[in-house]
Amino acid sequence: MNFFNKYIMKEEKEIVKKFSMYLRAGLIEAGPPLSTILGNYGLNTVKFCEDINNFTKDLPDYFLLKIVIIVYDDRTYEYNVIEPSTSFYLRLVSYDKAIFVNSMGGLKKRLIKVISVEDFFLITFLKFGLLDKKYLNMVLGTMRSMSLVFDDIYNEKETEKTL
Repeated sequence: MNFFNKYIMKEEKEIVKKFSMYLRAGLIEAGPPLSTILGNYGLNTVKFCEDINNFTKDLPDYFLLKIVIIVYDDRTYEYNVIEPSTSFYLRLVSYDKAIFVNSMGGLKKRLIKVISVEDFFLITFLKFGLLDKKYLNMVLGTMRSMSLVFDDIYNEKETEKTL
């Protein structure tokens, strides 16, 4: 081994295992089944839980995060927290709204999932960092695939006056 390889270049660690888990933000405990999985690779489960809980302490506890864990041959690890999907954010802010649909037997009440326009822009900014047309269309496409619609932008009193 020459000088360059020995002192300048880092020796690459060998990856023993790479896997992913879904864990709740800030609520990770060092008990089974997590301790069983990590213990099989010789990792300190308590230290891992402290690291992840500190990393996700500012997130609400209902965030279910995908965490990719890479275990190396010297019993060290790296983790990568994958950001929640757009559909997850849309499900968080959507709510049910009753509408009336004209049908054969008269008006029928039906519940639909709606989202406010403000929440739509907030989610787009949260996911992409800016409000560009292509990003707005991406979130709008996700909304359409989830059968979400925008809530009325008019007040109910104004709507009743026009009927």
